[in-house]
Amino acid sequence: MKKMMSLLLAAVLAGAAFAGCAEQEYYEESMESMARVSSGKLDPDIIGEWSNGSTGYIFKEDRMVTLPMDFSSAVHFNKDGGFSMEKTTVSKDEIEYDGTNLKVSHHYEEAEEEPDILLLDMKRRDAANKDSYDGSYDLLGGSYLDMIAYNLAIDTEKIKVEAEVEGETLKFSVIDYCLYETNNGSLEMFSENMNYVDENAHGVKYTYVIDGDKLTLTYEDGTQEILTKVK
Repeated sequence: MKKMMSLLLAAVLAGAAFAGCAEQEYYEESMESMARVSSGKLDPDIIGEWSNGSTGYIFKEDRMVTLPMDFSSAVHFNKDGGFSMEKTTVSKDEIEYDGTNLKVSHHYEEAEEEPDILLLDMKRRDAANKDSYDGSYDLLGGSYLDMIAYNLAIDTEKIKVEAEVEGETLKFSVIDYCLYETNNGSLEMFSENMNYVDENAHGVKYTYVIDGDKLTLTYEDGTQEILTKVK
């Protein structure tokens, strides 16, 4: 079973290294699992957002888990109106923006097939603003949506991704990706859409300890994730 944090980190790293001219084959097999609901009393101390600086979890009162990812260190909009991805710079001329709809594309000279790649297709969630990219968006399509879905082993049609743009900060959140339960120091996150290559792919289990603003998750193989509460 793949651990959740490794999938999130893979998504961020893939975003940092994304070249735009290679296509990945999606894992097409799906696993049938009985619909399951979250039940029992939740630990109120775990509710909220926890982060390791680039990825994390938002445990919500409605028993859903949202997955936040901060791509800013390698992928972001620039002050001049362009867009940067590691060593690749997208000029402002390749960005379409009418104050509500924001599309980022790039032409890759070295690509023999499909040199023009749509990277981001986003629609503003808040009031229109032609003077700034800053704001909240729905991520509707593009290579970054495909990449996030690929690393979470889920079809793009089955996830809702929102984006936050603020200066050179770019964050994505996979909204209500799965359900969760807590029980005497045990945490389980699960969804019938968790199509990992494993017979138990619909859920992931941890033991956890909360010490002040620190959350330590221990996976069944002993691997630990240490996160800090986001205030």
